[in-house]
Amino acid sequence: MTEPPGDSLHSQLDKLKRKADQQTTAHARLRDRYQFLNSLFSTISLIAGVFLLAIIMASPEFVERSLGLPADKYQWLAALLAAGSFSIVVVQLAWRPDARAALHDQAVRHYTKLAYRVSKGRSDPTESEVARIQDEYLDDRDLPRIPENKFLPLKQWHLRKVLMSKELDRRPYESLRAMRRRLESQIPPETKNGKMH
Repeated sequence: MTEPPGDSLHSQLDKLKRKADQQTTAHARLRDRYQFLNSLFSTISLIAGVFLLAIIMASPEFVERSLGLPADKYQWLAALLAAGSFSIVVVQLAWRPDARAALHDQAVRHYTKLAYRVSKGRSDPTESEVARIQDEYLDDRDLPRIPENKFLPLKQWHLRKVLMSKELDRRPYESLRAMRRRLESQIPPETKNGKMH
């Protein structure tokens, strides 16, 4: 038995919406990770710079008299701090977590807009409308790719997020930590910790 054309179009839109939602979650997770790393690198670099400035302003004789740290060790400390601070800046410039975060943010906006268009066109879709939305979904040449080794963990993250969201709708006053524990306790023992028998 074949589906009526409207049902087929609805199922195509449902599939596109699920994929767009999953892509949104994956790119948002990567965006947040890169933003965190960029903030971490910047903060460490700034703190190291402040300590380096303090070390430079204190003379080796003063440090030896007040802290008992010999001048040679003091110079080594200053040199290592300077090298570490500069290394962090070099890694940050070479790796560009801020630019990666911006690209993943662009992907989040793309897939969020697409999911909205799918929801809007869901009432009475036409073949040309579904084809246009599919083309928009596939028009991702300017967007970053999800690395192959991160795809399954990000998909798992998305599915857990969807499950938690549905549970939160049902029980809005339950704490998220208690909800997570309750849901994890319902997992069959043979599938916990990545072991599937």
